[in-house]
Amino acid sequence: MNSLKKLLKNLAHGGTIVGLIVAIIIPFLIYLGPNVGHKSTIQMLDLKLPMPLFLVQLAAGIALLVMLHKDLRDWLKSILPAKPYCIAILVFTAAITIFAGTQIEARHRVQSDESIFLSVAQNMFYNQESGTCNQGYFENGSLNCIAKSNSFKTKGLAFLYLIGMPFLGTDLHWIFNMELAMLPLAILLMFLAVVAWTRQPLLAFFASLLMALQPTVLFQFRAMSVEPLYIFLSALALLVFKWTYDRNTIKHWAILALVLAFFAQTRQETVFCFAPFILFALPKLLDSKSAKCPTFFVILSVFSTPVLLTISYFQGFGFQGGEFSAHGHFLEDLVKNWQEMTLPLKENGELTNPFLTYFNYLFAVGGIYLLCRAVWDSVKGSGESRYFYLKMLAFLLLYHIQTYMILENVSGDFGIQINQRYSLVMIPSMAFVAALPIAHLIQALANSLSDKKPSPVTLIAIMILVALGFTGWTFHYKADFNNNIMYNRNHLTVEEHSILEWLGELPKKPRMFIYGRPWHFVGYGISSIHYDRARNLSSEDMQKLIDRYQGEVYYIRGLDCWDSKTYHKKAVEHRIPTTCDVFEREMEMDGIKNILITNNYWVQIAKFNGRKNYNTQKIIDVQEPKLTEAQPAEKNLNEVDENTDVNKVVTDTLSISYSLKESSEAIANWELIITLNNKIMIRKPYQLGEFQQVTSTEALQPGFNQFRFIVNDTSKQKKLVDKVINYMNKEGGAIPLTELNYESHQQGWGNLHFNTSIEGKKMTVDGQNYDSGLGTHSPSQTTYDVGGKYSLFRTTVGLDDESLCSDGVFVEIEGDGKVLNSTPVFTNGTAHTLTVRIEGVQKLTLKSTPKGSKDCTHVDFVNAVLIP
Repeated sequence: MNSLKKLLKNLAHGGTIVGLIVAIIIPFLIYLGPNVGHKSTIQMLDLKLPMPLFLVQLAAGIALLVMLHKDLRDWLKSILPAKPYCIAILVFTAAITIFAGTQIEARHRVQSDESIFLSVAQNMFYNQESGTCNQGYFENGSLNCIAKSNSFKTKGLAFLYLIGMPFLGTDLHWIFNMELAMLPLAILLMFLAVVAWTRQPLLAFFASLLMALQPTVLFQFRAMSVEPLYIFLSALALLVFKWTYDRNTIKHWAILALVLAFFAQTRQETVFCFAPFILFALPKLLDSKSAKCPTFFVILSVFSTPVLLTISYFQGFGFQGGEFSAHGHFLEDLVKNWQEMTLPLKENGELTNPFLTYFNYLFAVGGIYLLCRAVWDSVKGSGESRYFYLKMLAFLLLYHIQTYMILENVSGDFGIQINQRYSLVMIPSMAFVAALPIAHLIQALANSLSDKKPSPVTLIAIMILVALGFTGWTFHYKADFNNNIMYNRNHLTVEEHSILEWLGELPKKPRMFIYGRPWHFVGYGISSIHYDRARNLSSEDMQKLIDRYQGEVYYIRGLDCWDSKTYHKKAVEHRIPTTCDVFEREMEMDGIKNILITNNYWVQIAKFNGRKNYNTQKIIDVQEPKLTEAQPAEKNLNEVDENTDVNKVVTDTLSISYSLKESSEAIANWELIITLNNKIMIRKPYQLGEFQQVTSTEALQPGFNQFRFIVNDTSKQKKLVDKVINYMNKEGGAIPLTELNYESHQQGWGNLHFNTSIEGKKMTVDGQNYDSGLGTHSPSQTTYDVGGKYSLFRTTVGLDDESLCSDGVFVEIEGDGKVLNSTPVFTNGTAHTLTVRIEGVQKLTLKSTPKGSKDCTHVDFVNAVLIP
């Protein structure tokens, strides 16, 4: 009670009250701003204020460290454990770092988030603004940011990049090495922090080791994510807190406030970590009437301003997309995440997720142990250590208010791969809790092996053996690390990685990209604009842009352009296929690279040549064919061309109306070709007007007939239009195969579809659409009882364009168990027409066989017809 009175008395000191009022007013006013009509002010401050504040914070931190460096050195010496522990942690840290650096590829793993940090860093470096440069041109040593926005990401990581840019370059690929360098520092800082607070080197060793051995941690330290910085700064904050707690001077509290304030710049939710630090610091801050308390709180408040501005500006912003509302799913996400983090191995022994199941169960055991130990010592203990574990438990619970905020305010479902990085906020604490029973059991085992005081050699030997077991277990998943199992299904990350690989093959020169997420390129110091901005340029400005970059302007059709469910319904995604389709229709481009990303989309890269000088939608419009029946008494003609008067036709005819509406100067070099079943019927110069293609039914083959209307630009040797019209001619009893019932069918996946693909979409083979046929999945075998009634079977086969990753397939047509015709192995983008004589055949079988994996083998048998 006396202690509490003393604290309250010191709290009532005038300077302390003023300092606390100032410290409270700053976040209050910042958060209030948007709610009282000053959102634009907050927006401006969020862009302009962080960088100068960071610079002042850095200078103040360096100055304080210089003044206190001798004290820090002496204090560190006082907390260092025995040499064997220090040597052991150094050796294992080196081994883990070498493993991560050699076995895990350095690449993005949360593409858009990481690119935002890069883009903000570029904007800080060139324009001294802390917003995201969404679109911009790099010219003459400057960045002309033509579209910018406030970044909902915190700015601390971008500021660290800024510090390195004058020395290491502005292309920022060096950041991968910087993040790797943080790994050993984070391990050692955590070791020192736990040693300092607990004086249990065995516990510190295993807490640091378990944290560093988690696959998700190692993967993130080989990326450009903010979470590694979070781990590094959390350990640093705990270590500095103990140093400050022991020394208890105004300078120490000032440097702790600076560290905590920068720690808050890792994630918006990190500000909630202040609670345990403040609560446990109060007895020291208020142990006398001094400037310690106001200094600490004012510095903490002032230098937390950047993250407070971000929180204020984006308050009420929906960080979640799709069909999902983030709020109200905390407990649901906890259960889901436990399931995701404890999934069994795949059948081939690979990790299902970048989590080790044993770690989570060790954490659960450690949590129970910590709770029991805290209660037991509080009741039965005595002396200073009586409430040690209770305080430890309280600190951890308060510290992880931020975990609640993360899972409550964004989608905390680890079933979404990119959300698995949030586990790094929890893993250091989980590792500490998991290490408690391990360290204490090892200590107990060493005690049991000796009648008296346990030999240090015995204790260290057991520690090393157990550590080797944990380390070996992680390292034996080497193949999983090599195969990048973390986020290997993140399509955007794979897309960006593939683009950068392609860029790496080219000679370095200034380039400009037209892309759906231009800030990705801006982050690497490459000029980039969005499709919409490029489309809104005049033809003259487009040409100037092409000339400025000496023809090195590229269009990329990426993930955002594909209208398919390639994303989780809870993910924040936005598809713009129409935008891309319109852009491609209006612009002159030459395709130069297609990169398969998943089974249903490519990254397509094209050289941009400016706006087309014609309207593609006006080139040709083709109507559905119409059949005109002749009178019975009329005489048949062998041929009817387009100049024939339809009213005078004396045989059944098929007419197809088409319009040629483009009238620009470009048509001078165009030609029109009309083919029937791959035979040229008409070849003539393109001419404005309305026309009819009239064909005698006698010129048609039984079954399906294919008319193609092709417009070529002869000067550029380029096909402008290729439209296909299919017509079923039932003369002579021809019948589509889909009108018969099959006798038996089996396939590798899904169910047989009639007149649609295996996914229920319009059948599309090599870019052409078909209305009739079978959609199946190889390996497949479909048998019909044709009863010897037919003489001919014809079909076109190919892999449907909806799925692109097949290793290849071949098709066989069998009659009564004998192969009558077959295709070579084919992949996407090809179509094969098979014509088979089947006189006397009773059982007709359509068979498809994958060359390798059956994945993506969506086989279409289109225009399949039986002819008597």
